[in-house]
Amino acid sequence: MASLFYYINDSAIGQTLESINEKYHTTNPQLEIGLEPNEVKVDKFLNKVYVANERSNSISILDSNVGTLKEIFINTIPHDVEENDKIHHVYISGKSPSETISIIDGRTDELLQNIPLEQELTDIEVNEKESKLYLAGKGGIRLIDDTGSNSLSIDLVKKYDVEANYTKIAVDEEAEKVYVINQYPPELLIFDNDLKLLGNISIPDKNEPLDIEVNEKDHSVYIITEKNFYKQNNDTTMTGIELINAPRTLEVNENSNTVYIISDRDVSIINGTSNIKVDKVIPLFGPLLELEVNENSDVVYLLSKHNLYSLNEKTNKLSNINISEPLSNIEVNENSNIVYLTSEDSDSLFTIHGPKHKIAVGITFNVFPLNAGRIICGEEKIEYPINQYFYEEPGMICNAKANSGFEFVNWNENIDSNTTRPLKPCVEDSKNPFDPLMTPIQKTWQIYNDTAETSFCINQYGTFTANFRELPAPLPIEYWIPIYGLIISTIIGASIPSIILWARTKRDIKKSIIHLKKLKTIYEEGRRDEVDLESLNKLKDEISDSFSKGKISQFHYSNLKEEISILYHEIFMKKIDSLDDDKGANLSSKLKLIREIKDAFSKGKITELHYNMLMNKVSETEKY
Repeated sequence: MASLFYYINDSAIGQTLESINEKYHTTNPQLEIGLEPNEVKVDKFLNKVYVANERSNSISILDSNVGTLKEIFINTIPHDVEENDKIHHVYISGKSPSETISIIDGRTDELLQNIPLEQELTDIEVNEKESKLYLAGKGGIRLIDDTGSNSLSIDLVKKYDVEANYTKIAVDEEAEKVYVINQYPPELLIFDNDLKLLGNISIPDKNEPLDIEVNEKDHSVYIITEKNFYKQNNDTTMTGIELINAPRTLEVNENSNTVYIISDRDVSIINGTSNIKVDKVIPLFGPLLELEVNENSDVVYLLSKHNLYSLNEKTNKLSNINISEPLSNIEVNENSNIVYLTSEDSDSLFTIHGPKHKIAVGITFNVFPLNAGRIICGEEKIEYPINQYFYEEPGMICNAKANSGFEFVNWNENIDSNTTRPLKPCVEDSKNPFDPLMTPIQKTWQIYNDTAETSFCINQYGTFTANFRELPAPLPIEYWIPIYGLIISTIIGASIPSIILWARTKRDIKKSIIHLKKLKTIYEEGRRDEVDLESLNKLKDEISDSFSKGKISQFHYSNLKEEISILYHEIFMKKIDSLDDDKGANLSSKLKLIREIKDAFSKGKITELHYNMLMNKVSETEKY
């Protein structure tokens, strides 16, 4: 009997749903945030991400501990973002319509204050040790002492009031010095923590300095101009190396004292200790935008418009991480080893799983009831945490495994606190002619298929719940012994009908694929208008006809109806949006659309879930 049950369970595992019922609604693994996101910064201790959205005048805040995303509006175009890991304050320089410094409390995600400025800033930099914020602009250099209070102002005494083209700031907290580069005249200015000028050094090649970095371990200062790389130590003269290509920006790994300089098409690597020559030049597809170093893993990330490269310092291995969107900015959380990327084109935030060097999604798993089961994922069969936000590679298959006394029911996606959406398994559970007979026995002996019905494929951000229900107490085994012979004889007698059912199932799949191909054509056309509506009505009638004539099973019919309902939902949503955009739309137009939606629901074209979503959307337009 044990081998018989094994055969039945093993044969129940069929093709993946992707080969039979293609998923046309797989969400791109990205988070939609504000408009034109650019600068991104991370508080690695709070595990929060801050993104400056230039066109929506806002800051998006992603809490990577729980997966919540919120937006704070600051009423000016955010230009630069810096954060203080010590007191968890976030500083945003605004450039239009008014010049300001906005301060957000990272612990509460509240806007503390907006400090007005007299000029537009070119750079801001934080001294975390002293909780000081330095501001550079053409009119001079300013200081804000941030003691953590809720009312801050620019110190009227601690400032450098000389007009010039100050562009970049670097802070050496251990040496208690602040370095500022001036484009004209080309020079390096050296201050103490309170902006007392200690000295200035002219740039040897008389070219405008472009960027500056400090290695706080040996107190070296690195500067690039259009032609040269310079190292300055002990506030004295500079030593330089001529660069082949015009550089744009530089970054330093303080642990290895390795300096990286990027131009439009390549990366130059210099040993910061010897500073004798360029050790290596790595050509890349450009244009290159930015460079970030994860000093904990000694991995360097090179951002270009359409690619992300990772360079392992220890192995010199260069990897290419493909992203489907044009990119704009990068930031690394060294503690979690997660990389964050912004895309202005799609108003999105991407995450990269650092150890795997692949795009990731943020998800939370829940189990209901609590302790009813576990979530097992991947080929390694690792048990994943419950009610905890984490990042994982899309495409991984997870299974809901019931604990003793429970059985799996279904997967749900949590849309909000009050709404859920049922999810289909990503591995098909093929129907078996012996199911009606074997299911009661399997439940009694707690024998289940862990790879089909219980499966879930990670492919999008969200919170997902595996639902279970408690099993009735099993019957004593002595009740089953007298009917073993009946079970075996019934199975043997059912073998011939099972062959017929197998052929019918094969025909069902073939017919279902024909309908799915027509659905895919409608998806790919992408109009979502009256033409699609006509095609969809025709296809809906064809599917209903196939089901009524027994050409497709109830299983495939239900799947096809769900896909069709999604398309109808998109078409109606587009109509509702057009009404919402047209302020002159009259009441009769809205009533006509409501009648169309109700008619579609009554004829089974849309599911109850989509019907409720559409009616709620119509109600929202009436409010405005």
